[in-house]
Amino acid sequence: RPSGQRGKRMNGDCLDDFEDLSAWTAIASGQARLAISPERGPEGAAMRLDFDFHGGGGFVVARKLFPLTLPESYAVSFDIRGRGPSNILEFKLVDASNQNVWRWRVEAFDLPGDWQRLRIKSSEIQFAWGPLGGGPARDIAAIELVIAAGPGGQGRVWIADLRFEDTSYYLTPLVEATSALRGCEAFHVWDPSPSNGWRSAATAEPQRLVIDFQCEREFGGLVIRWDRERRP
Repeated sequence: RPSGQRGKRMNGDCLDDFEDLSAWTAIASGQARLAISPERGPEGAAMRLDFDFHGGGGFVVARKLFPLTLPESYAVSFDIRGRGPSNILEFKLVDASNQNVWRWRVEAFDLPGDWQRLRIKSSEIQFAWGPLGGGPARDIAAIELVIAAGPGGQGRVWIADLRFEDTSYYLTPLVEATSALRGCEAFHVWDPSPSNGWRSAATAEPQRLVIDFQCEREFGGLVIRWDRERRP
């Protein structure tokens, strides 16, 4: 579902302002049909997708070549509105071999009647298929917007202001602790060597380690490796 109402312009680099749609290709399976045409968006141009499944199933795809090397963490965002049945909506990344595909997918996407901003994080884009067998997308060659038949039917979708945002973490966290032995200060928690680490003073008082990332960031977990010769 679209997340958040449209407000201030999102951060990131513009991948497509849709002023020129000549590089976009319409692909459809079976009896399905897709037409791509220009229209006005909320703050500029937009791409209009008119789809019709003609009573059957299948899918329609709007595809554009986008050579892009992806960072560790990123987000893709665009404005969307539309009308029609709640079909499957997919955002796909395809590599140069055209065989390895990564996708974000919603099984029954409710098209918003008013413009809304849709932001897709890299953690939500999963490997779909291909000879690579898995792993995150790194070097891609094309982007695809896909509507696949759930209920099918016909409808219209508008897309505007396609943007890319590098959300990787490039800072160094600040670390402090309630106590530490000499040579075993808190910052040693980042040292990959098993011979270095943080060791608190010999005390019965509870100890605390504080990690300050210096900005708001997303992370999946924190791995703690205890000294094998000492008890936690």
